[in-house]
Order: sequence, then structure tokens, then C-alpha cells
Amino acid sequence: MASEVLNGKTIGVRTAWLIPACLGLFGSSAALAQDREKELTAPPAIYTDLVACKSIADSGQRLACYDEKVAALETAQTSNEVVIADRKQVREARKGLFGLTLPRIRLFSGEGDEGDQITQITGTITKARTIRSGKWLITLEDGAVWQQTDVPRSTMRRPKAGDSIAIKRAALGSYLASVNDGRGFKVKRVVQ
Repeated sequence: MASEVLNGKTIGVRTAWLIPACLGLFGSSAALAQDREKELTAPPAIYTDLVACKSIADSGQRLACYDEKVAALETAQTSNEVVIADRKQVREARKGLFGLTLPRIRLFSGEGDEGDQITQITGTITKARTIRSGKWLITLEDGAVWQQTDVPRSTMRRPKAGDSIAIKRAALGSYLASVNDGRGFKVKRVVQ
């Protein structure tokens, strides 16, 4: 069997070709991830086609392009293929989705919205109960359900219907809840 020297160590030829192949594999998967990221954050084609009309020099052709693309956009919006929302509607959607793992779509991430990322929500508890582990399961007025993830403490105030709650982003993708401005405890959003 032939051998090759790599970083001062002798390795077999079979191993030598494996290293660049693996590096190429990792490089191509990173490129695929970047392509997927661009696809998810790019504006829809129906919008970019409309914007492309402005580059047409002839005013008659430009107007015809606008008329055609606006009609297509209106049809797509009417059939719910495209959803048009203003900043207020997007913010409300983000509040409702706070705590859930979502695909990387610009609507959910807050990118490009000058710090419009939601870092905390407040609400009122409509239902609170303990589960088998002794941890709390808390339902808010918007229907969102949060479960305590840290060890229940005897000093913790018992949450109940009507109490106010604040939930904020914490370190490493976790969330911290506080009932009636009391001591914080870790929670996660659950779907039931």
C-alpha cells in the first residue's frame, strides 16, 4: 500500500484522499445552507418582478409592465398566495409566535426592522396548573402555553388566573418568566 506524509505523519493513500473529500463535502453543505438562507429571506418573485418594471426605459412599456404585475400581485393576494401586512400586523404576529422555533423567514426574525425584534412579552394568565414533575404549565390570554423548565422552588409565588406575567429572552435561547414582578423562573413555549 502506498503512503503519503501529512503534517509530518505517514498516512495511507486511501486516508489521504478522504481528507479533501470530507472538506469538500462540508464546504458544499455550507454553501447549500447559505443558498437555503437566501431563498427563505428573499422577497417573493411576484414582488421582484413588479420592481423590475421600473428599469424599463420606454414609458408605455413600463406602464404595461406595471399594470400586468400589479394585476398578478392583486390576484396572488386575493388567493392568499401572497400575504400583505403592515408593520403593526407583523409585530402582532411576532408576539403571538414568541418562544416558538420558526423557519428563518425575515417576517419572523426582525432583520432589517431597526431593532423591532421582540425580546419580551407581557400578558395575563388565564390558567395555571402543575404537571407531574411539579413544574408549572401556564396559559396566557392569547392561548400561548408556557411550561416551567427549572426546578420548582418553594419560595416561588404560585401563579393563578388573573396574574400578570412577563416573559423575556434569556441566555442561550432560553426564556425567563416573572409573575406579578416576582422572582424569575425558566420557561419554554409548548404547543398543545
